[in-house]
Amino acid sequence: MAASPRSYLWQKYVSRDWLTRNESVLSRQAAKGYAIVERPGKRLRLVEIFCEDRRAARRLVETYGGKARPLLRDWQKRLFEAPARKPLRIGSRLTIIGNGKTQPLDRNQPTLIIPAAAAFGTGEHATTAMCLRFVERFSRDRPRGWSLLDLGTGSGILALAARKLGAGSVVGIDHDRLAISTARENAKANRIRGAQWELDDVLAPPGREKFDVITANLFSELLIAALPQMKRRLKSSGHAILSGILRAQEHDVRHALQREDFQ
Repeated sequence: MAASPRSYLWQKYVSRDWLTRNESVLSRQAAKGYAIVERPGKRLRLVEIFCEDRRAARRLVETYGGKARPLLRDWQKRLFEAPARKPLRIGSRLTIIGNGKTQPLDRNQPTLIIPAAAAFGTGEHATTAMCLRFVERFSRDRPRGWSLLDLGTGSGILALAARKLGAGSVVGIDHDRLAISTARENAKANRIRGAQWELDDVLAPPGREKFDVITANLFSELLIAALPQMKRRLKSSGHAILSGILRAQEHDVRHALQREDFQ
């Protein structure tokens, strides 16, 4: 049986100006998406693009420079067959587990099953766990039926947790089809109805409905760009829960929040 073609990861360290000049072109060329990695105290950013084969990787190297390295042939198996996770307790009202075989910490506590899938949120990452705990804290003294908009929903974990914690209307938005598909599957696995999933741009979420809570676990430049839309979609007494901000980016995010008159 013929071996499957090897995939590659293209990488290049770039300046902010380089990224501004080339980001729109990269987004069109990167069929599987790309990542921008910022490092505290470092001037250059790392851009990474997944390539289906060596020819695509070589084309990027020839056009933009940088380097391409082959991925292990079984990288998908390694990614999706993640090791068993310990249950994650969110406050005193919710436990998140990796699959139906994992025993929750408390059988009397609501449980949310979020399998590991394609690098989307499972609750283990500090930024996701923090958002979950803030959502739980918000929900404690609220009557059931409050609303939540989740920008960059990924696995749908924040929106689904909100439903478990008493939210009535929850909407998850992501530009990635795989993310929306994953969120829908997770809702089905947990028998959660009433969650809406939108394949759309987080910078221009569809609709005019205002929400009690908006969650956005994104990188800082996208957070800053999304703030005007968040302001328009948040109720006057609402709360925005933002995460994914590196320490070196804190000043810029705070300044943007003040400019948009967030309290």
